[in-house]
Amino acid sequence: MIELKIELIGIKPPIWRRIFVPNDISLDILHSVLQGAMPWQDYHLHEFEIGEDRFEARDESDDSWDPNDGRKDEKRFTLGKLVKKGSQFTYTYDFGDGWRHLVTVEKISKPTGRPDLDFPACVAGERACPPEDCGGPYSYEEFLDALTDKHHPEHRGTKQWAGAFEPEVFSVQQANAAVGAMFVWAKECRGLK
Repeated sequence: MIELKIELIGIKPPIWRRIFVPNDISLDILHSVLQGAMPWQDYHLHEFEIGEDRFEARDESDDSWDPNDGRKDEKRFTLGKLVKKGSQFTYTYDFGDGWRHLVTVEKISKPTGRPDLDFPACVAGERACPPEDCGGPYSYEEFLDALTDKHHPEHRGTKQWAGAFEPEVFSVQQANAAVGAMFVWAKECRGLK
C-alpha cells in the first residue's frame, strides 16, 4: 500500500486528505480515487506531473491525439513504479479553475496480496473541498467572503448558488465511501476486477 497526503495548493488554512492506495494502482484509477476523496465531480480534465513526465487521459481514437507531444497515457502507468517514499508530484484538476494538488508519498509498504486488504481508503482530512467552478484558488477566498458575509453585495446569489456548502466540514466516512465507490466504478469502466 502507498500512503498519500493530498493538499490543495494555494489554500489557507489547508484542505487536505490522507489516502491509502494499492501499489499497482494505475494513474487513471488513482484519478478516480482522488475525485472521491476530495470530492470533486469529475466534470473537467486533469493531469499528473510526476518528475519530468506528464500523464493524462488519452483517447487514441481521437484524430488530434499526438503520441509525440510528450504526454503519456495514464492508463499505462502504475503509481508504485513511478514514486518512492518522500516523492512529491502534482495532480491538476480543472484547467480553467486550476486546482493543483500537491501529493506527497508518506509511506510505501509491500502489497498484502489480498484484494480485500489492498483496497483504497481515505483515512483523514480537513475542510470541505471547494465547489466545482467556484473560480479556483485565486477566487476561493472571495467566494468564501461572499458566502459568509451577510453584508457582501454578492452574498445572496453566492449562498443560493453554493447551496448547503459548509467550508469547514469534512467527513472521513463520506470521503471513504466515495473513494470506494469511485474505485469500483473506475475499474468496472476499464473492465478490471
